[in-house]
Amino acid sequence: MSAPLKCALLALNSVGYQSLALGYLRAYAQADRRLAGKVGFQTLDLTVDMDPWWVAWRVLGLEPDVLAVSVTCWNARAVFDVCRIVGRVRPECVIVLGGPEVGPIAAETMTANPSVHAVVRGEGEAAFADLLHAFATGGKAWRVDGVTAIKGDEIVSAPDRALIADLDSIPSPYLTGTMPLIDGGSYLETYRGCPHRCAYCFEGKGYGRIRSFSDVRIAAEIEMLAAAPTIRSFSFIDPVFNLTADRIAMFAAVLAPLAEKGLRLHTVEVDIERIDDESAELLRVAGVASVETGPQTIGAAALEICHRPFHADRFARGIASLRRQGIQVECDLILGLPGDDVFDFLAGLRAVLSLDPGMIQSSTLRVLPGTELWERASEIGLSFDPEPPHEVIATSTATFRDLRRAEVMAVAYQNEYRARL
Repeated sequence: MSAPLKCALLALNSVGYQSLALGYLRAYAQADRRLAGKVGFQTLDLTVDMDPWWVAWRVLGLEPDVLAVSVTCWNARAVFDVCRIVGRVRPECVIVLGGPEVGPIAAETMTANPSVHAVVRGEGEAAFADLLHAFATGGKAWRVDGVTAIKGDEIVSAPDRALIADLDSIPSPYLTGTMPLIDGGSYLETYRGCPHRCAYCFEGKGYGRIRSFSDVRIAAEIEMLAAAPTIRSFSFIDPVFNLTADRIAMFAAVLAPLAEKGLRLHTVEVDIERIDDESAELLRVAGVASVETGPQTIGAAALEICHRPFHADRFARGIASLRRQGIQVECDLILGLPGDDVFDFLAGLRAVLSLDPGMIQSSTLRVLPGTELWERASEIGLSFDPEPPHEVIATSTATFRDLRRAEVMAVAYQNEYRARL
């Protein structure tokens, strides 16, 4: 009997965090009976500030047969460097990438990075397990649905894979012990998809509907985190935490007893225009300490292009309701959205400042693969760096010089507001 394949799963995260995506991949694959005794796993949750040569050293020390890496726009350059080094030192290692940075441009990514053997597109758990089974049994990677792989001298994309209908069929990385519990760095996911279709965002792309984990599963994960003596806070990665009134009520019922013991949720994302006094109180009862929200922009042209709703009165009401409950609100603005000029961005900054939310954060637009802005960039006059993280260079309404000046002004505004607090 041949030795099991050694699979190393690598993520380069922000400091203090770990990759939930890798946790799901490993938990799902370890539960696959076809892979039992055929594949062994090790996870490297490292940080994006590490030197790629040192990361490659860590990877090569595991002598993997398969290296699987989660790729975002923020870590992509470092990941590609690691793959190049590993590919040169250990050419027999099969390198597989997945994640939002590479899935929508799989063939292009492989062409630009010859050390990469395959890319898992979209939702990865089932596709990655099938791919490992192909590797372990001598199957053809290019035949696995949801995978782009090498076939001879060609790069071939198999058909897209159907989404997993029952999310509870994905074993919990926490309940199975696949991922350690980290105070402040543990995240839960309660559903997949997004009710919005913002043109600059990858959330919800390819998902025809929202699919949810069961309340029983969610409660079990929450209770496990709460029972850990080292955990004082955690969060959720759901794009809209207050998706429905029923969900807020469910979270409040599960979390209220834990919040009374001091457990806190930090920075959940909310649709603030759905927040009223009643839902704000439920969030407080659930232990929510801070929320993150838009408006991203208040410019009419940018809102239309990006399919982003905004109602100023509802937005202000939501902030006021949360502040009355002692919940800090972080308002986000994006500089460089198509349709906005610098004056639109500064008007949005001043409008948010006038509401005194507690925190203001601005960022420059990143044109992400797979988003509508990526696909329509030429049509709408959007110029951006083709290399990750794909920062906008200029738009039809804002020059390169305009955007760089506005970045400096935004920092000044934010620092002045922070100093007032």
